Amino acid sequence: MKTPYLQIFLCVFLALSSCRRFEQEKVVRQAEPFLPKNLYPTERLPTNFTRVAVLPCYFPDEDSPLLSYVDDVFHQELTKQRLFETVRLTTEQMKVLFGIRRLSSSGQLPETFLSDIEKQTGANGVLLMDLNSYRPYKPLSLSVRAKLVEIKSADFLWAIDETFDAGQPGVIAAASQFQRAIQVNNLSARTTGSATASPRTFAKYVAHSIFSTLPIR
Repeated sequence: MKTPYLQIFLCVFLALSSCRRFEQEKVVRQAEPFLPKNLYPTERLPTNFTRVAVLPCYFPDEDSPLLSYVDDVFHQELTKQRLFETVRLTTEQMKVLFGIRRLSSSGQLPETFLSDIEKQTGANGVLLMDLNSYRPYKPLSLSVRAKLVEIKSADFLWAIDETFDAGQPGVIAAASQFQRAIQVNNLSARTTGSATASPRTFAKYVAHSIFSTLPIR
């Protein structure tokens, strides 16, 4: 049988926990949903820019569980924008072409990189994506640097370098908004759980958020 002191302690603990949770929820409700700002977009995509080669995401830890799903997740969200045809290069194709499975956009690219991509895919552009940092536990966090390059001119059409931290109220608000849209539209049967609790769903939110900033056609 619980002693009166233990009962009082439990009541106070539960009351304090409820107050903290209420305050946190209030802060999130009042927060503006996070929008990526550290980006460079051209106003519009060229009319003849119709096919893009999509490279596998780069992450320093090749054994990270993140790489087991992030390529699929990011490609799914990219194709939903319906801006151009995409041609995915597998890690095996990258190994054959460049001797390495994943290339970093911030590293030194092979001298014939763009021409090799064009010959292999017939694409007008190439999309490179780096995952700079990743926190797989609460609060989830993922940093993405991505570049969309026109092959013929080697010009950037779009670039972004942004960190999404689920410890920030604005990110929680935006991720929750995205999660509600998924539930309403039933876009993915594989998506379960909160966008700020599930690493896969959080990655989907991040991909949706960054690709929503791509130039219009």
